[in-house]
Parts: sequence; structure tokens; C-alpha cells
Amino acid sequence: MQIEIRSISQELHRNFIVELPNASFLQLPEWGAVKADWKSRSLGIYADTSLIGVALLLTRALPVVGKSFGYIPEGPLFLPNHSHKGKVLAALEEFSKDQNIFLLRIGPAIAYRDWEPEVIKAALASDHASSLLTTDATSEYESGRAALESFKSAGWRSVVSETGFSEGQPNFVFQLDLRNQDEESLSSGFNQQWRRNIKKAEKEGVEVFRGGRDDLAEFHKVYLETAKRDNFIPRPLRYFERMWDELNRYEIHLKLFLAKWQGQIIASTIAIQVGDHYWYSYGASSAFGREARGSNAVQWAMMKDAMSSGAACYDLRGITPTLDPNDPHVGLIQFKVGTGGYARQLVGEWEKPISKFWSLAFATYLRIRK
Repeated sequence: MQIEIRSISQELHRNFIVELPNASFLQLPEWGAVKADWKSRSLGIYADTSLIGVALLLTRALPVVGKSFGYIPEGPLFLPNHSHKGKVLAALEEFSKDQNIFLLRIGPAIAYRDWEPEVIKAALASDHASSLLTTDATSEYESGRAALESFKSAGWRSVVSETGFSEGQPNFVFQLDLRNQDEESLSSGFNQQWRRNIKKAEKEGVEVFRGGRDDLAEFHKVYLETAKRDNFIPRPLRYFERMWDELNRYEIHLKLFLAKWQGQIIASTIAIQVGDHYWYSYGASSAFGREARGSNAVQWAMMKDAMSSGAACYDLRGITPTLDPNDPHVGLIQFKVGTGGYARQLVGEWEKPISKFWSLAFATYLRIRK
């Protein structure tokens, strides 16, 4: 079977995704317009004459030399049960050579291993567990194991750091299974602290509501405060306005939630849904009103919205695998495990140097820039 990769229309790309049960929002053709500092192309992956997969390819050119870094975030996407991984990797490499791409990075969102909440809680409470990676997983998926073997045998290299964060999208995520759930069954999986905080918000009269595009400015105020408190570089308001415009251009993928207490916005979140997958994408909270537990209230509102929207998975996005109480990242998994969800390790991001010289030059540039 011959695998061929070629450019396709955004319409064909979009129609392919609509037929999938779920797909990463980072692979929507509209995401290319959100990432305005990259060039984007919709690619079709064909087995003989049949379209079996699509990819949003982002490229960023090196100055003067005419060569580009290529990136397919949380993709490519394929029809269920496709089994041509080795041939697809070879075809991607050949395509990259033809397009003057010196380094290609991809990160298909394929599950490798899961850890259920009971396992995580027991590990956090023990004296010897320091990482999910040294804790027996609840489940391991053949599709993930096969994908890892394909990458390794084809000479691709993993870009996951020692912390468990990849340089792009997270290698470990935390998710809730919403299938066959209702509000009562879902909340019964919360720990005591989560249930107490949600009740506290209700008692305090926290109001959670869906916002429109104009309310992004309110979100951004709280987001800037969060960035200053947590010491990260914030994105400008225009970035979120562009997200809203592009991801809601053809259907509503992006939603804004705001929690108000005593007349002020104390927490706000952005959710994104594609098919039956629902992501908690951005969150922000103010120091004012912290005791009213607006962050828990807005999470609960999003979970209920996800269920009413037919989502099967509520995705709280990235965590690190650490279980070490002295590691500052451990708070992520401690907070999220209170929802009763599971930790998932994906196969992660992998890259292939198409030109070893320019890949090394690029890596040297990034190291110097840091």
C-alpha cells in the first residue's frame, strides 16, 4: 500500500475531522489562523487513493536560509484502527525533504498508560513513590506501545523533558470519564475538599455564567493577575480574541465562563470542545474572593456543560508525573486528582531531523537564546 501526503483544502480537512469521534482542537484548520506567527497548511494522508488521515502543519522559517521547522501539534489524525504507522512516518519524512523542512516534530494524542485515582492517591500517601513512572499503571494500551515502537524503529527522538513536560504539548494529562455520568454520580467521585469548596461557593452566592466575546476583557484582567502571581508570561488580549473568532467561525468550539462574587469577577476559564472531547484550556483567578471558591465553582459549571454537550471526556490538560511532595509541580496532580479522574500518559512529541546540520544549528540557537 502506497502512502502519499499532499496539501488539501481546509474544507476537506474540516469535513474529515467532523466524522471523527474526537480530535484535538490543535488540529482544526482554524488553529492555523490563531497561530498567526506561523505559516499553516492542511495536509491529507492517502493510502493509495483513500484519505486515511489529516494534519495541520505549522512551519516557521529560519531567516535567510529558506528552511523551516515543521510542527504538527497533537496530530496527525487518522481514521480509527489505521495500521500504517511506519509507512506514514517515512512519508512525512519524504514530504518534509521536498518542502525544505529541516526538522519535523509531531505529537499524535495516542494514549499509552493510565493511572486511576485510587492508585494515585495511594502513591501520594506513601513514603516511597516519587513519580507515576515508578508506579504501576492501571491500564496500558497496545496502540500506544505500537506507536512508540514505530517512532523508535524509524529513528525519531522523543522531546519529553525530565519533568514530564514536552517542549510543546503535555506528555501527561488528567481527564474525567463522563460516559454514563450525571451530576450526582460525577460529584460523588470528588474528594471531600472539592465537594466542600463547591458547596462553599454556592453558600457565598458565587454566580457562574457564560460570557461573550466582549467579556474576554474581564477574563483577561484576572488572567493578568494570575500571570503575575504565578510568574508566567501572559498572552495579550488580542490572542484570545483571535481564538474566539477563529474557533467559533464555523461552529462553537470555544466557550468562556466567568464567576462573579460581590459584583466582581473572581475566576474565569476558557473551554474548548471538538466532538466528544472537552478541554479546560485556560483558567484564571483573583486574590480577591479566594475564600468564595470561584475556581471550583467555575470548574463544576464547565463539567456540567460538558455533560450536557454530549462530551465523553473532560480534559484538565497537563500535569507532570511527579508524586514527590517536595516538588513544586506536585500541586497540579494533587488538585486534579480531587475530581476523581485519571492520569494519562500519551506517546508524547517526537521529532525527526531531516537535515542534521540545520537541526543542530537550530538546537544551538535555542540553547543560546535561553
